[in-house]
Amino acid sequence: IGRQLDDMPKLLGLFKGAPSQKVGLLSERSATELITEPAKESSLTYESEAIDAILALTSGHPYFTQVLCHALFAQARTEQKWQVTRDDVTRIVDDAIEIGEGGLTWFRDGLPIPERVIFSAVAEAQKNAQINPTKAVQDPLSLLKEYGVTITESLTQAREKLVESGFLGVVDITDQVSSYKEKSYKVKIELVRRWLIQRYPLRREIFELEDLDPEAKASYQQAIEQTDQGDVSHQIKPYEKILKANPNHFSALVEIARIYLEGHVFDKAVECYQQAYLVDPVRNQDGLVRSHLGYGQHLMEVGEVILARRQFDQVLRIEPENQQAYQFYNQLNNPFVVGAPVPPDRFVGRRSEIEIAFEQISNRSNLAIWGGPGMGKTSFLELLASPDVWKEYGQDPSQAVMVLLSCESIQTFTASGFWQEVLTELIYKLDSEPDLQTEIETLLDHGKATARAMPQVLRKLGKHNKFLVLLVDDYDAALRENPHYTQADMEAFLSECRSIAYHSRERRYLSMIVTSLRRLNELGPSLTPDKSPWYNHYLFRSLKPLTETEVEQLMASIPITPALRNVIKDRAGGHPALLQIAGSLLFRGLRTGKLPDTETFTKEFEDQTRHIFEDIWQRCSDVEQGLLILMAWPKLKGGLEHKITIDLSDIDLTKIDVIFSQHQRELANLVEQGVIIDKDHDELGNRRYSFASLGMEQWVIQEIQTSDQALVEKWQTILVKLINP
Repeated sequence: IGRQLDDMPKLLGLFKGAPSQKVGLLSERSATELITEPAKESSLTYESEAIDAILALTSGHPYFTQVLCHALFAQARTEQKWQVTRDDVTRIVDDAIEIGEGGLTWFRDGLPIPERVIFSAVAEAQKNAQINPTKAVQDPLSLLKEYGVTITESLTQAREKLVESGFLGVVDITDQVSSYKEKSYKVKIELVRRWLIQRYPLRREIFELEDLDPEAKASYQQAIEQTDQGDVSHQIKPYEKILKANPNHFSALVEIARIYLEGHVFDKAVECYQQAYLVDPVRNQDGLVRSHLGYGQHLMEVGEVILARRQFDQVLRIEPENQQAYQFYNQLNNPFVVGAPVPPDRFVGRRSEIEIAFEQISNRSNLAIWGGPGMGKTSFLELLASPDVWKEYGQDPSQAVMVLLSCESIQTFTASGFWQEVLTELIYKLDSEPDLQTEIETLLDHGKATARAMPQVLRKLGKHNKFLVLLVDDYDAALRENPHYTQADMEAFLSECRSIAYHSRERRYLSMIVTSLRRLNELGPSLTPDKSPWYNHYLFRSLKPLTETEVEQLMASIPITPALRNVIKDRAGGHPALLQIAGSLLFRGLRTGKLPDTETFTKEFEDQTRHIFEDIWQRCSDVEQGLLILMAWPKLKGGLEHKITIDLSDIDLTKIDVIFSQHQRELANLVEQGVIIDKDHDELGNRRYSFASLGMEQWVIQEIQTSDQALVEKWQTILVKLINP
């Protein structure tokens, strides 16, 4: 038996007791003799490297070894060059494939269709691995999935049969990249693999899978001969039956996609064309693009702007110059938000912080969120005030009365103004509870909008099976004195808040979450030994810059170039507000039909972010500003001699390390605010710091270089204190 190995069990049953013997590949010694012995009758000789090259191509297969040697002899005779080298073997491969075409075809045609497809898939996977040597040879079933093939039992069995029959070998996993967990396969005879790549490429070969089920094939011919009648669901039924019988009847899949597209069932059309596009990108590109455009237009009409944008993004990834996608972009609202809180449905990241917030709320406990300018504190609170977000995180919002307010919105902050604002917002939120609303309105009418009224209000909420989630933004304003709010007033207000949220019996009806620019322990009145800290009923949590994964998620909707992506990473880092500005600029570019180049983008980005960097700088303490100047010193050095009069010539990395070691608290604050990042320790154990964004570093440099002499003298004084404490 040669090719039809599946017949072996039948023949063994027919010829019972007959001995059987597998005839395999030649040993290396026998294959070498097959190469060299016939050549002794002529003047042809082989270098040892040439023999190795022949063996590598044929693996000792007698037929293919002779085909290759025949081609080499013909080449030697033509060129009158009778010593065969490795280069000669390399040059003759295509000729050998042509000479051995008949045997090669016989070699393959005896295989069932699933095995033919797997054979070509392994050959393709090996070719891909040669192009990218850092990757292992991909499993053929995994590669077929990427080509849109549904993996069936027959394909899985075909892979194993090819191994058992000796057509495929299993690559030793220790030779592969350590992260690759599956087996790797190879075509045992390299000459056959090269022939498969040339004559039976995988992209074409997978269409043979349509012939696996003769009945499905016949049903398809009948279906396409019928005129489309009835609604969409009626038209696709015959093709769905075909796909049920043969999941890899791609022509039936394309017909279903076409019917969905013509019937304006765009979401289903996209789904079907996406698989069809994997199978045949050339033929199905137009259908996939039209489906995305139609679906995007439909989503725009029903107000699903973000989902619509994703459809147009997909179009531009397939056809970067598609003008219709750009025209639709012009009609979309910019998904990036500049100068306002990010709506909950566009909020990205912070999952850990959100989960912690809900844990505190569930326990009727309290949370203090802090972060630098533009870190998304207000957006975070608005997210927590969204009932949809509660449900997304498995929480029941029906019992919660969420009151969100900003201390900055209370003109000339006072304690009474704060509590009046809380009760006013609470009344507004209780439209569905008119009796409770009336009771609280009575308190306001009698001038009892004070902290003393809060336990009574909370009790009333509790009786109605409700509790208050008090979300307070810009809490810093409550920790600064003003003409109507003295230090004593502040201490009394903070004591009242702590008493209500921590000591009172009504605390079980309250959870309070506040935000500030710095840790609460760095703000407000100083502590005294005879009192507990006014802030120790809060769990502290900082909003740090977004992680790389979160940044990728935020920017995923914009089809940007690698060069622009790198510029954004350098200029914005993980700073949420800076990233929103970057995304907004890019989206505006998409509306015009073309993304900006890196130079244009950088200039526009600098113009629109200057105020953020200035805000960050102004909110830094003198010591923090001095540390930032030292961090930028290598780039400042040499350009400030005309301004700075003190001798800073000996400021080097070693001295800066000493200064940094003396100011770990301030550096930690800058890290937590997202101004700088804390890198790994160097070989001497010193911490390494750098600016979180190139934009911040350049702003500091420009600020120093363009400042007047009075400011320079101020920074000189700060630097002197840092250098000589």
